[in-house]
Amino acid sequence: MHILVLCNKMPYPSNDGGTIATLNMIMGLAAQGNTIDVLAMQTHKHNFPLEKLSTELKHNINWHSVWIDTDISTPQLLKNLIFSRLPYNAERFVSKEFDEKLKDLLQNNYDIVQLEGLYLTSYIDTIRNNSKSIISLRAHNVEQQIWERLAETETNPFRRIYKRILSRRIGRLEQLTLSKIDLLVPITRNDAERLPFAPERTCVTPTGIEPQKFSAYKEPSVPKSVFYIGALDWEPNQEAVLWFVRNVWTDVHQQHPDWELHIAGRNAPKSFAAELAKYPVVFDGQVQSAQEFIERHNIMIVPLLSGSGMRIKIIEAMAHSRCVVTTPVGAEGIDAENGRQILIGETPDELKALILKAIGDAEFTHSIANEAFAFTNLNFNNRLIISSLDKFYKQWLQR
Repeated sequence: MHILVLCNKMPYPSNDGGTIATLNMIMGLAAQGNTIDVLAMQTHKHNFPLEKLSTELKHNINWHSVWIDTDISTPQLLKNLIFSRLPYNAERFVSKEFDEKLKDLLQNNYDIVQLEGLYLTSYIDTIRNNSKSIISLRAHNVEQQIWERLAETETNPFRRIYKRILSRRIGRLEQLTLSKIDLLVPITRNDAERLPFAPERTCVTPTGIEPQKFSAYKEPSVPKSVFYIGALDWEPNQEAVLWFVRNVWTDVHQQHPDWELHIAGRNAPKSFAAELAKYPVVFDGQVQSAQEFIERHNIMIVPLLSGSGMRIKIIEAMAHSRCVVTTPVGAEGIDAENGRQILIGETPDELKALILKAIGDAEFTHSIANEAFAFTNLNFNNRLIISSLDKFYKQWLQR
């Protein structure tokens, strides 16, 4: 197959859940023998010179990119709020230059055009008008649900009103998009159930890992450590970390002052870092290697209250044989067994109890970590996951 993948950010280097999901998908489809063209937006936050991509990243893959300014502008946000029905999240990714480049590439007569996320759907009409390709939406999450949950937990009344407006607009955009695409590729079964689309045209495709890149349990070099790693320019992550530090970690640290909480992530706002400085935590900021950071520390926490899709950093930590403590929202789409392969708590008291258990019982923690390693190897093998998607696409092309 000849497949064009559209990305609203450069998926390399893959340093957050979204870019990991996109790059693993691209590499997996290319490894199946397909020819992949990638058209990505180069932005201030996500950019990489195409000429510096490795030979491995160019095997069966042709890379193209367009520079776009997607930075948030307060005047543009207010203009959008007053004069548009399109969510500002989507409007930021509308680009005449990207559209023109897309038209040029569509002359290649692709079998499939895959959109990596909702905010590329403004280009569907261009695809329809310039090709006969099948259009597939890779739904990394249910965007409307994310903003609905953020609105529920927002304490500022003006921000709460805006998030509710944004949630409604995104919901309308999701419904319109589902009426215009041919195939849906959600990242979790939960998301497939929340997006009303024909089951026979849906292929649930979680983000996979390469099992050979991971190994069984290794002792952490910082054994008395709880850790968090995630993109800190994403509001649900900021909300989760601050909630956990205030409501859970402070009490845990009082009982175990010799244990440390390490927090890592890129693009943290100065106000967020300043707030963290009020608590007994170690803020590592952006780390050079997420893999080394995970291996160096002991117990991972993912205290999400908002969000959708699948937390890929949880899968990576489990594949590194680390005990993960998370919330029901954090565990969505992973289907691991609570108390066996993962630890799930909803309230501050439940999370405190789980972390204290993991801190106080090393044998229990090792058991969870080892079961997590086996679970990810069995259920998140990228080669097998992409092979299923490849078969799904080919079946539709034969109709």
